[in-house]
Amino acid sequence: MCTIGTVFDGQTIHTFKQCDLIPVTEFNEPQTRAGSNGVVSYTALTRGDGSGRLWAGSNSSGVSFVAADAYITSANYYVTDEQTGALFAAYEKSISNFTTATAAADFLAGFYEDMGSGTGFPAPDISLLTGWADEAQTQPVSIFLEYMPRPYLHAPVRRIIRHAGHFASTNHFRIQPEAIHYPANHSTYLRLSRAELLLQQDPAHAGIMSVLTDQYYGRCELSICRETDYPNEEFQTQATALFSANPGLAPVCEYQVNGNPLTNPLQTYEGAAA
Repeated sequence: MCTIGTVFDGQTIHTFKQCDLIPVTEFNEPQTRAGSNGVVSYTALTRGDGSGRLWAGSNSSGVSFVAADAYITSANYYVTDEQTGALFAAYEKSISNFTTATAAADFLAGFYEDMGSGTGFPAPDISLLTGWADEAQTQPVSIFLEYMPRPYLHAPVRRIIRHAGHFASTNHFRIQPEAIHYPANHSTYLRLSRAELLLQQDPAHAGIMSVLTDQYYGRCELSICRETDYPNEEFQTQATALFSANPGLAPVCEYQVNGNPLTNPLQTYEGAAA
């Protein structure tokens, strides 16, 4: 379960993710990796062994990626480890190979629908790509994707597109059918309400920091900054990413891993060179 979003502040595009998991997971320090297809380099935030699985990232062209699990009313979906690995590889490719947010979003939407083999990804997902819609970096854009696999008779991928203001999401669908109902998991609605309120009050970097450190509901999994005495039973914040991109400049990455922003304040990683 995560809280994700974007804020347009003048020419700056801020993209953030609060990463909440059960159980305790090992997160890696950021790495700068070589890109391709016009991407000079990208900042990869990963978890797990080896090269890790990318959970957030930003590239030299200002394209940033974050995602969240989708909580739905339907029965659980079965996903193999190989399919999960393919999804994380697609996440990484969205920032390693694409110089505009539009192209990155189109690629990830295509992966959801056919995984390159004509078979759609077998489980719902939520993701967010931000940056610019054009190579000249004159059209800022945030593209929110919700994917629901067939056989449901609707568009598998739906989008919310923003060019200004702010946008936030937690773990229930905003536009797809099958969104989980409030009583089934009210924390996702409580966290979204808090995030939207705080960003309305201060749609800038300081407002995002207020979101990421918010414990309005106390030291529990109902708050955005989640702490718990039951790490194997309740969600807790374990990593945070905040990317800030400006036209023509190297993106800035602020992050913390293996903790939460209240007890482990964000630090700056210079990230991918422009």
